Amino acid sequence: MKRVLMVGAGSCQINGIKKLKAMGYHTVVADYSESSGGKLIADEAVLADAFDASAVERCAAQNQVDAIMTVGTDQPVLTAALAAEKNGLFSFIPSSVALQVTNKKWMKQIFLDHNIPTAKFALLSKRDCADDVIKFDGPYVVKPIDSQGQRGIFKLNDKNAVKASIDEVLKYSRSDEMLVEQFYANDEVTVSGWVHNGIVKVLTLTDRVTFSPDQNIGVCTSHEYPSKYSFQYGKRINEWTETICEVFQIKEGPIYFQFLIGAEGILVNEIACRLGGAYEDVTIPYSTGADVLELNILGVAEHENYIKIVDKIFLVDSEMVKPFSTQLFFCEPGKVMKMTSIEDIKRLPYILDAGYNFGIGDEIPRTENASARAGYAVVVGEDEDSVQRNLSKFYDTIEVIGENGKNLIIKQKRNRIESF
Repeated sequence: MKRVLMVGAGSCQINGIKKLKAMGYHTVVADYSESSGGKLIADEAVLADAFDASAVERCAAQNQVDAIMTVGTDQPVLTAALAAEKNGLFSFIPSSVALQVTNKKWMKQIFLDHNIPTAKFALLSKRDCADDVIKFDGPYVVKPIDSQGQRGIFKLNDKNAVKASIDEVLKYSRSDEMLVEQFYANDEVTVSGWVHNGIVKVLTLTDRVTFSPDQNIGVCTSHEYPSKYSFQYGKRINEWTETICEVFQIKEGPIYFQFLIGAEGILVNEIACRLGGAYEDVTIPYSTGADVLELNILGVAEHENYIKIVDKIFLVDSEMVKPFSTQLFFCEPGKVMKMTSIEDIKRLPYILDAGYNFGIGDEIPRTENASARAGYAVVVGEDEDSVQRNLSKFYDTIEVIGENGKNLIIKQKRNRIESF
């Protein structure tokens, strides 16, 4: 039995761990926490930070794994690539490319060097004077260059506030400088796709709905398919996706690119070489028939078998539309006393999949970033109107009851803001 190491064992990796086990692999998982959900279902669990390439390299060697992979989150992509190289194992992308797609300093500079449209930006350290470094007007968005989950990201109005934020931003970084971008009023769209031998296949284009930028900038509340921008911008987004893959030398494996659409057209926000963290392993097979999680696993663990079937992904009909809404729902802060069982939620005829990130007795924190997400549900329907009706039914059904007897669930509607 082949042994596969999953880097990360949180909610974004659980479906991957389950799939590995279902496909007959001995599954080892590694992250910094002893209580991550994925460690409860894996065959073996190791205490090794998914951000620490050296620790994961040692873990892979000590456990004599045959393959290393990650899904759903950004920074472990670099860790997995470095650990695979160190142990002589296959990786879809080399560590040099993994660095460029996980470190925003490298990423943004490559955008700039190759005329890929992106927001104006600067890099600011504690020793810099903001006026000397930031040569564009606000508002501003500040970000760590090497973090994930919208941690340490803030929208600020002036350079004094930007300079004052640096300690808070760098709490989430291993660098001594942060990224400062010019804020661009936008709607976000996300490309999920696959690359084989340098040829790109876009599988889905979804609207990535977020909280207000003045509230929790960049924190995603849902993915809506099909995107309201497919007709107007779909072709151009496909072209930019191909250009990005060529420029970054992304020749094999999954891609997950975020674009911003606003009054000045398309800007590229960020790119990643991984399956998305919004349960694309569930929604892409539903909407296209392509089992991208199985393809990801075969790619690293059974590469010969992967080569035999990967071409099938290019036969997927990109015009086929089976609408869905992936709800990434949040709650008001409070202690969970009672909740609708996940089994009851999954039995609803319009629910493709669902899960909680908290349980009875847990304290749900105030929403500051994606780590406060309470759970997810993939809502489907025959058409977009029926998805909207089913979404309302879902929020009428689900309850997470706090100590005061109040339902803590924050109800969301399917966001269909008019195009710019």
